Amino acid sequence: MQTAYSTQDFYLASYLFVLGNQINETRLANRNTTEFEFTNSSKLQQAIVKFYAMKASVDQLTYGSALRSIKSMIHALKDAHTPSYSRGINNEFNNKHREQISRG
Repeated sequence: MQTAYSTQDFYLASYLFVLGNQINETRLANRNTTEFEFTNSSKLQQAIVKFYAMKASVDQLTYGSALRSIKSMIHALKDAHTPSYSRGINNEFNNKHREQISRG
């Protein structure tokens, strides 16, 4: 059995996270896709089968919290891979755009 399981499915990753599976690594697969790596096990595989068979059940508030946590990880990862000058240019552009809108 392989030692790692990777997925690009944000909702599956959140579900596996809620079940107590630790995310070993997150990486950008491309500009718009993040890949999550978990330690593979038979328990993990059973959870994946349940998830895709729509037989999974977890506390809604806990799942919502996991979704927000995973989203934060994605944004932090993207920020870490975006050059700071690019973020500055985007912020400068957005500020000018906001000024134009507010002036009418």
